[in-house]
Amino acid sequence: MSFASRLASLSASLKQRFRPEPIEIELDVVEQLIVQHLLLVEQASFDELSEAVLVARPTANQQQVRLSLIRFESFRLLQRILHPELEPGKQMSFRLSPDGQRLKAVIPAQPRSRIQTWL
Repeated sequence: MSFASRLASLSASLKQRFRPEPIEIELDVVEQLIVQHLLLVEQASFDELSEAVLVARPTANQQQVRLSLIRFESFRLLQRILHPELEPGKQMSFRLSPDGQRLKAVIPAQPRSRIQTWL
């Protein structure tokens, strides 16, 4: 492999790493409320997120919050933070990743319906 082809290959991999292909994402109201809460407090446990969502949207449930967190992790919009010093059940919290922080620009102040955006 020549130097020029190695350089081109390295350049392409760096470009993809630092500027990945944009993804289209659709956020329901529960997901928007999760993002809104994490933007406000920066880091929250599952119980805190569930409570914040259920206060704002009483028709939601913990299963929707759990599935939303899993979905956010699959899109690399969320990071888990482990706290081994805390009691079991409270050892994990969540925060938005740098990509997740970009959602700040599209989340409405009062989520009422699904939104679709590109990241």
